[in-house]
Amino acid sequence: MTRTRFVVGLAAGALVLSGCSTTISGEGIEDFALDESSVSMAVEPTEEAFFEESPTSRADSADSFEPDVITTGYLSLIVDDPSASADEVSQLVLDAGGRIASRSDYSPTDYGSPSSYLELRVPYDSVEATLAAISERGIVQESSLNSVDVSLQKVDLDARLEVLNAGITRLQALLEEAATTADVVTIESALTERQSERDSLQSQRDYVSDQTLFATISVNLYTPVDAAPRNQDGFVDGLIRGLESIVSFGAGLIVWAGILLPWLGVLALVIAVIAITRRLQRKKG
Repeated sequence: MTRTRFVVGLAAGALVLSGCSTTISGEGIEDFALDESSVSMAVEPTEEAFFEESPTSRADSADSFEPDVITTGYLSLIVDDPSASADEVSQLVLDAGGRIASRSDYSPTDYGSPSSYLELRVPYDSVEATLAAISERGIVQESSLNSVDVSLQKVDLDARLEVLNAGITRLQALLEEAATTADVVTIESALTERQSERDSLQSQRDYVSDQTLFATISVNLYTPVDAAPRNQDGFVDGLIRGLESIVSFGAGLIVWAGILLPWLGVLALVIAVIAITRRLQRKKG
């Protein structure tokens, strides 16, 4: 009997499983397909929103990006007119979003070669394009571009600033809870010291940031052509200069006469005293 019941139970179980499989293969699959489509439709707006927002997030990250290198460079050009070329280079840098740190022009009037020197601050993402545009203004004689990694220095400054800011916050909280004058004086002294150190570190951090965001480029513009000498003076110019020298000499004599006149009076007085003394000595003798 026991075996018979066991066999019957197995047969019933097989029938139940076969019925379940039939149900799943029919309506169950259709329901699953509908659920899948509904899920995919619900996900699509989220994906579209993500792709719509991602360019903005990338733009924000690009704006906040700060390079970890300090870039410096030097460019020497031969040009026809250094001063005019310096004006063009300055405009190129300003159009690129940079600035002119310093500029000096040498324009001799007699002999020597005119030249101009500029120290440029160019945004890090426009260095190559700006240098290429400047190079087109003349014949390149010398060029160099160097970079120094300052990532460790920036990380160190950021970490120290974070620690100082946290310490200042704690000291400010303690200052509000101080109960005695001695506690207030002690906390204020410590707070002032921390704030001074933070300001110093922040200045260093701002300097490093400016150096990394803007490359320093030195540009030397010159021409091998010497300045044209002025026209030499002729006979009339010489005659005029001779007359001017006579007038200057006469004016000088008048000045010296005014200077020597008091001394001549003193000298005459001394001579008169000496003469009177000798006459008195002769009369006695």
